[in-house]
Amino acid sequence: SKDEPVISFEDWEKERKEKLENEKNAKKKAKKEAQEVERLAAKASRKDDSDASDDELTKSEMAMLRGYKKTSDGRTTSYFSREQTASEKALLGDITPQRVEATTTASSYENGQTPVSTPGSSASTPTVASSSAWNQAGTWEERNTTEWCTSRLSSRIETTLTTTESFTGRVEKVSELNGDASVAMTNGKKRYIFDYNAEVTYEIVDQSDDVVATGTMKLPDICSGVTNEDLEVVILGWKKAPSENMEQVTECRTELSHEIRKSVLTFVQEFNSFY
Repeated sequence: SKDEPVISFEDWEKERKEKLENEKNAKKKAKKEAQEVERLAAKASRKDDSDASDDELTKSEMAMLRGYKKTSDGRTTSYFSREQTASEKALLGDITPQRVEATTTASSYENGQTPVSTPGSSASTPTVASSSAWNQAGTWEERNTTEWCTSRLSSRIETTLTTTESFTGRVEKVSELNGDASVAMTNGKKRYIFDYNAEVTYEIVDQSDDVVATGTMKLPDICSGVTNEDLEVVILGWKKAPSENMEQVTECRTELSHEIRKSVLTFVQEFNSFY
């Protein structure tokens, strides 16, 4: 206005900055005072809690436990949890989970021998309960038998040999064996499920036990429902071809492939008997 003294821009700028600084300091002071009030109030509240009896819940503890309750044995649980009465517990009895044991006898299969049933003997043939104790209704239940089947199938194939008039063919080793197996119970019936593929190396020896030929065979589809005639055995080329008597050595190799089929079939029969 006209009555106000005229000031320079520098003085006006200085006054403006001082005003802003004073307002800022005032806000800081007010905030600090409010924080101090809150701190003192919290300190007083903690003092009240510490003075309370150990057997009583403080206000803060009651706030934390809202929606929960104490059971008769002192546990803290949800408000909606319901305790069983003594009569209800007696009616239910012991509901602790029990270990399900299979009544299996495996000693007959040691050393590659197949058990033979004898009249009046219940231990000669291994048995497995038809289903678990919890599955008396006979619904679907599957048991993994891969470890036993893989070991048994490999053992059966590796012990395969055949002898012709002048030569003997034998499996040297099972170089590859991949797959899995299981026993399933459904509607009270057992289903034996397995699916393997294998590769075996073999050798043909003469009557002096000198190796005259070697090679590899593949069994690409050893699966459930396999029969001796349907099992595919792929004979690959010679690794070491015979230098003489080619026809007789080849015949021995063919006979060995037939024996391998029989060994697989023996494994299937043992699988069905063991489980």
